[in-house]
Amino acid sequence: MTLCWILIFLTFKFLKAKEPEEVYAQAGGTVILQRDTNGGTFEDSSDGSSKVYVNWIRGSEQNPFISRNPNGVTPVGKENTRFSLLPNFSVQISPVEESDFGVIRCEQYLLAKTNNKDYILRHVTVPKVQTVIVGGRLILKCELEKGFSDSVIFKWEPPKSSNCELNMRPSSGDVSVSNVPICASGVWTCNVNYNRRVATAKTTVYVIDLALSPSKPIYTAVNNTVNIPCSLSSDIPWTLLNESGLQGGSWTFTPQGNENQQPLLSLRVGSQIRWNVTKGAQIAVWERTLKDKDLSILQLPVSEKIRGEYTCTLVFKTKTFSRKVKVEVLQVSSTANSSLNEGQMVNLSCSLGPHTLRSITPEVKWTCRSCSTHPFLRSTPQPASLFFPVRMEDNGEWRCELWNNQEKLTSVKFSLKVEKVPVDIWVCVAIGSGVVVFILLLVVIIIALRRHKQMVMYRRRKTKFCCCKSPQPKGFYKT
Repeated sequence: MTLCWILIFLTFKFLKAKEPEEVYAQAGGTVILQRDTNGGTFEDSSDGSSKVYVNWIRGSEQNPFISRNPNGVTPVGKENTRFSLLPNFSVQISPVEESDFGVIRCEQYLLAKTNNKDYILRHVTVPKVQTVIVGGRLILKCELEKGFSDSVIFKWEPPKSSNCELNMRPSSGDVSVSNVPICASGVWTCNVNYNRRVATAKTTVYVIDLALSPSKPIYTAVNNTVNIPCSLSSDIPWTLLNESGLQGGSWTFTPQGNENQQPLLSLRVGSQIRWNVTKGAQIAVWERTLKDKDLSILQLPVSEKIRGEYTCTLVFKTKTFSRKVKVEVLQVSSTANSSLNEGQMVNLSCSLGPHTLRSITPEVKWTCRSCSTHPFLRSTPQPASLFFPVRMEDNGEWRCELWNNQEKLTSVKFSLKVEKVPVDIWVCVAIGSGVVVFILLLVVIIIALRRHKQMVMYRRRKTKFCCCKSPQPKGFYKT
């Protein structure tokens, strides 16, 4: 009876020893099959050399896909780039393909000794999650081909992020995340601990959201071009967005000092995602096909009329996303014509428009060849408006810059053309002045002569009369 139990035990142990060792891997991932040294019988020799022959054979194939002999390693077939032997002659397969799943046999020979061992490669899978709307609920599953027992332990690793807090609830290979944040986008890893082994399965999760808008306005200057930013928060393929209920999108513009929104672009959804210019758009935006996550308005010509607020909107069946971007335009206004004469007064003004002059917080700086010699430009902060007589050294390029602390926001260039007063003008001025003086002198002389003549005539007309004592006829008479 005892002998019978011993035979049963040995038979059971023999059959168990011949069972293939289960190894789990994910298609497209990496797996290592550890070589069995049979208790050290097939280990390397003490002097570092090894006379062991190792053949790794797949399924019912007769030829090994990779082998090792005392002369070196021999990869076999065109797929040798996927197979490699580790220093202990274990085999690594990367990436794992569907044809690799099943039985893989390891044959070892050392002198007259032989050792064969079978492995069975099984699937560990994570069903793909298409996308999840930010703030929604994410559920991930980790599944084994043969099922799993209580001894199997699952552990989920979220994407690596230093500032990501996730409300994770694991449950028997599944994990649930509520109120999904944007930092949940990325590669999630399921680690499966079984029979003192660890298998990993990965999947990529896309969280749908728009990236945050710039916290400050975009400052630009006239005669330039500017990009108005808007983008998806992660590199989500457009095919997945379409499958997630994408219905459309738009760009609108609210001019500075005006509450009426103006449509600029509309999003065409389908096999080709494209921004189309809205009929009646009052700003020169461009149509373009979208091939990545960038939804921005590109190469917008800058003029005074693009000041205002831009709104980027993306519409899904269950949620609408929008981001706002404010644009400020720096410009220089001048009373000067195409050219100035030396000594002529000029009025220069550098501003962000009539609605921001009073509340402008950035600092204006003027730069030019002769700026250091102007006393009104030595003050801090410098005035936004200048009024002065131009000099010849003021001729050339001027620049108005906008600064916020130590950050240069934008700048605008312009030129002053100053010319000397032409000589012929001075000649005309001199001749005219001489003529005027001559006429004045002539008038004075004529007036003096007329007055002198009047005095002389007056004296000549004066008559003398006398009265005699001798009797004379009464009355007066001429003498």
